[in-house]
Amino acid sequence: MADGGHAGAGNEDPGEASQRHFSMHQLSKRPPLPRLHMDYSQYRFIPPGDKVKEQPDVNRLLFWTPTGEPDGYAEKRGNAILYYDRTGKAVRVDTNPYNR
Repeated sequence: MADGGHAGAGNEDPGEASQRHFSMHQLSKRPPLPRLHMDYSQYRFIPPGDKVKEQPDVNRLLFWTPTGEPDGYAEKRGNAILYYDRTGKAVRVDTNPYNR
């Protein structure tokens, strides 16, 4: 006979399973929120040799040099995509990214 009521742990009701409380450590390993995914297919320009890191929460792509230094970013504003260099100066504007 099991002590503490753990014998039926595998047979619990799904409603009861969602009522459990998790510690902050458990939640940080696998947060209950869905991950945000953006479609970056309309972003056509990537500086040569750079690595790309997505920032879906602000709808922006970051460009990094192979040595790990920031090299600029691209973001969508209305119907255009603006590309900025490492100083924040706009260096390229793609006004019709869908028709190529």
